Amino acid sequence: MDKQWRKRLLLALIGGSLLLLAGCEKQVMYVGSSTPHQMKASYWLLSGTEKKTLKLKKGDTLYLSYASKVEKGELSMKLYDPDHKLFKELETNKKGEEEVEIQQTGSYKLEVVGAGAKGSYKVSYKTKKEGSG
Repeated sequence: MDKQWRKRLLLALIGGSLLLLAGCEKQVMYVGSSTPHQMKASYWLLSGTEKKTLKLKKGDTLYLSYASKVEKGELSMKLYDPDHKLFKELETNKKGEEEVEIQQTGSYKLEVVGAGAKGSYKVSYKTKKEGSG
């Protein structure tokens, strides 16, 4: 009886631990970097969010250059305006460039979200200030 109780307790602890870990962000074999004008990573598993804040002014032009490869799972790359509304979504499993006119001064958030994703991404950006030529 004592052995059965220990076995059940052990199974309950393992099961509880797995449930707690299921809600955590995970990165396995993740190699990434973030510099003032770029964020990139390659990974075996990405479940979570990488963020970068961009301080932009109304009238600025934001140039985004991106590439991603998704071998499995899901990946999204999105830019949110200062009101936390989706401003621009970048396509995944593609290379591309976007040029967007900034409509509102404030802090924009560039978010890369992985859900059981395997692959890589790279997003580079630069701004052209209003009136500079």
